Amino acid sequence: MCAFVTQHIEHWPGRQAVLLVHGIGDASAAAAPFPLLELHSALGALSNDLAVYTLNYDFISDWTQRKLQLEVAVRALAGAVSSRFGNADAGARLAEYGGDVLWPVLHEDTRRAIRDALIVQLQQVFLDAGAAALARNEDPLDYRVSIIAHSMGCFHTYELLHAMAREPSYRLRPGTDGTQLASVVLMASPVTLIRTVAGDLAPLVPSPGDLATLDPAGLSLPSERVGRRKVAATRRFVAVTGTQDPVGGHLFGQRHDWGYMDVPGQQTTIVSQSLLGADPVAALVAGLGTGNPVSDPHSWSAYVTGQSALLREALA
Repeated sequence: MCAFVTQHIEHWPGRQAVLLVHGIGDASAAAAPFPLLELHSALGALSNDLAVYTLNYDFISDWTQRKLQLEVAVRALAGAVSSRFGNADAGARLAEYGGDVLWPVLHEDTRRAIRDALIVQLQQVFLDAGAAALARNEDPLDYRVSIIAHSMGCFHTYELLHAMAREPSYRLRPGTDGTQLASVVLMASPVTLIRTVAGDLAPLVPSPGDLATLDPAGLSLPSERVGRRKVAATRRFVAVTGTQDPVGGHLFGQRHDWGYMDVPGQQTTIVSQSLLGADPVAALVAGLGTGNPVSDPHSWSAYVTGQSALLREALA
């Protein structure tokens, strides 16, 4: 589709790295596309020994939007999101934002290109880890790699984990290739939301069999079978979402099972959130998607800042 450049960090300050995977729209529009300052503040002294990788894949999405006309499909997708939440007043805003979050599922080349970009970047992270260990005469298996993803980035990360566990050619299998991740933290994951809405719009989703999210057997912790045992793609699989975040399966404090991600084996944290003002609908419409850590229940910065203890534990 188009070329992409991986990030390479030659000198790791310590033995640990984290890859940040953003949600659609975050990295292109925001002045600070990744919550780097918030992450360093949340981790404290731990951040001094951490190599931080970021991958901006918005150019892939932008390329597709310029070349293709997906308006009919996106409108249908947005309508399905709105009807699922069942709130007429907030429906238009939720539909608009839901379409932005979910539309790449409707285009096969886009989602595969993003997955490939993530695979190549993760391969580079492990190559850098091996090089750092070699330079220090240390065991590369002592080096730890984690992922923190937000919003649509959670979907791409979930697909990445299944791809790395299943496809030998990527050389990322957790057991055979020794690339088990230390932790994966998904913040406001739309994986279950995508699974549900894609089922509503099945004729519009190309190659659904290519998506681990749509596996008829259900959602699962990605793993590789090695002999008689299973080796998970990550030692810790953590899901964080807020009580007012519709992308994470909540609306006005109520959890919707058709949108809330509950993968067997995941560690779950539900963040108590409040909407500013007397009118919660107006507050949600005004705040959703702005990225404002005060008013937006979907803000990545707010999740990182508020979950400092969890992140320190996950990356320690």
